[in-house]
Amino acid sequence: MAEAARSRAERNANVAALMTFAAFLGLGFALPFLPLFVQELGVLDPADAAQWAGVLIGVGPLLAGFLAPFWGGLADRHGYKRIALLALTAIGLAQVVASLAHHPMHVLVSRVLSGLFGGVGPLGLAMASGSSQKGGGASRAIGKIQAAQILAAGFGPLLGGTLASYLGIRAAFWAASISCLVAALVVFVFYTEDRPAATAAHKEAAPPRAEGLTGAFFGALVFLVFFVNFASRSFTPILPAQLGSFGVAHASLALSTGILISVYSIAAAVSSFGFGRLAATVDPVRLVSLSLFLSLLAALAMARMATFGGFLGIALVYGLVSGGGLTLGYSIGSRRFPEASRGASFGKLSGAALIGGAIAPAFAAFVARSGLENVYWMNALIYLVLIATAILFLRGPAIRA
Repeated sequence: MAEAARSRAERNANVAALMTFAAFLGLGFALPFLPLFVQELGVLDPADAAQWAGVLIGVGPLLAGFLAPFWGGLADRHGYKRIALLALTAIGLAQVVASLAHHPMHVLVSRVLSGLFGGVGPLGLAMASGSSQKGGGASRAIGKIQAAQILAAGFGPLLGGTLASYLGIRAAFWAASISCLVAALVVFVFYTEDRPAATAAHKEAAPPRAEGLTGAFFGALVFLVFFVNFASRSFTPILPAQLGSFGVAHASLALSTGILISVYSIAAAVSSFGFGRLAATVDPVRLVSLSLFLSLLAALAMARMATFGGFLGIALVYGLVSGGGLTLGYSIGSRRFPEASRGASFGKLSGAALIGGAIAPAFAAFVARSGLENVYWMNALIYLVLIATAILFLRGPAIRA
């Protein structure tokens, strides 16, 4: 009986990871060619095209971040599987809208729809780490979800850009749609609801501070995941300029930037998976403190590096030490979240992380106006504050061990 429960929990975690990968692939697939698509749709002025692209790129993640708690709470009341199927189907159909677009406004509708239903990310966390995944099992499951999300964010644009180059931009949207709809089919067939949808007596889910979850603890956890994701996304917009300062030829900047982001993304996914497994047996608060300290050192090294090869090596190390930060934050929370409000609690955390990642590029670009290296000094300061936050506010007994 126990073996069957473990097997079901493992299968559910794998299905939730696939679902997360497909959903974030749908959100990120179009990013590299959106400026070109806008021009193809009739916006010929480069400045206008860039402005449209900026809106189209940012609106999805931003809406997903703000609405993540709503989708988590809805799943607590009506069942994770039902809401996941709704979200995946909606994101898949939203890509069809973009594939048939004849005006940038049609693409905006598609991106808004993707963002409105993009709260499937935290839903995956709740699905993978439910009541059948106690303690260490939940940490391993969360590691899988985060690794899937990082890989989708890292390789979605690369896959989308490749498809658009060979088959056309509209074909890339169709591929993203098929990815989401196939994931919905997999969830429908293979995911077993860990618990039934809430009954009338439990529709008012317990607030996060129930079962010993204090406001200070939860606030510190939100602060942690917001700035961990903020720091990890902050250096992306300055990479071309920074690599140019290393002497990389202008014709090679795009390829070099893509290689660096891919190396970082693979390392971060490995980190997320590895830290998730470590958190099964080691206090995740200690692990996150270690991760933050090593990330601080990596940020300082990135600020001082002056060659592409050296920077690539540090980016690899940075991904390995920092990529598991969100996994550990979610693991810390998972051990205290009340079962009745698990989806809503993960929604608040994941929403904070998404918003942090969404605003980081613009803020970092502003900081970089005073010097590219200042982005890394900013991140080092952020990591220092986060270490203090983890030590002062996140220690305490796990409720769900």
